[in-house]
Amino acid sequence: MESVTIVGCGALNWDCLFKVRELVIDGESIVEDSHESAGGSAANTIYALAHWGVKAGFIGAVGDDFEGQKILNEFESVGVETQRVRIVKGQPTGRVIGIVDLKGRRSLYVNPGANLALRLTEDDFAYAAKAQWVHLSSLVGDEAFESQKELVLALPSDVSLSFAPGAIYSKRGLSALESILKRTNILFVTKDELATLMGTENLDAAAQKLWEIGVETIVVTLGEAGSWVGWKGKGQFAPCQQAHVVDTTGAGDAFAAGFLWGVLQGKPLSECQRLGTVAASFCLREMGARTGTPTIDELLAVAFG
Repeated sequence: MESVTIVGCGALNWDCLFKVRELVIDGESIVEDSHESAGGSAANTIYALAHWGVKAGFIGAVGDDFEGQKILNEFESVGVETQRVRIVKGQPTGRVIGIVDLKGRRSLYVNPGANLALRLTEDDFAYAAKAQWVHLSSLVGDEAFESQKELVLALPSDVSLSFAPGAIYSKRGLSALESILKRTNILFVTKDELATLMGTENLDAAAQKLWEIGVETIVVTLGEAGSWVGWKGKGQFAPCQQAHVVDTTGAGDAFAAGFLWGVLQGKPLSECQRLGTVAASFCLREMGARTGTPTIDELLAVAFG
């Protein structure tokens, strides 16, 4: 079998999103709209890359239920290899309940389900070792986390690693993630995740420390303020692409997909940053992490006109 270009590893979830008039605590709000679809950070990124013609595979776990089958079907519809996705008997597929207000802000509640059962094996390591890139995002639970660290340590030196720790892994702190970060070629974080991970809101100080650890390229998404990409001790800001924000779910994953697509095409970092920005803007316009995924022609038309 021909090896894949990129392998993703992370949570596989069924997203249940509810659009409400306002986010409330100990109160009531009206549901304006709802949306259900496949999700998971690395999974969203891999889905988009496959949709744009990149040969991709995924390592993860789903339950033996309707939602698990839908997740597999959606991957396969864009050509993602799923032979390393486990179907865990008697376990529900991971589920995310998302509450999204009219400004697109959200609260997410994760029930990990079958994701908790994922333990990576030598076969997974061998599968990932044949790829050009591995893209990693978080899993709930210490055993799954340790399993991912083993995967990273087992990667051959000619396999590049991109890492989107998300809020779950960022909260583990720098020392817990250091063995992964040492091996990371591209780190994708939000400004809040970076502050949590590094213990500072000073972007320059955080970046300097990450470079010292061994991270090559740092990509920080800044919401309406755009993004910042740092490489070899220098960083550059780029504005966001104006969009009517319906839902922010998956926007960072879309940014990562656009950026990685550019990297895979050998484009300079400024163009990769532009591709990520535009991919995220498409995502923001629709409910759900994947609904707004553009075609590659649409992405390139807006990015480079």
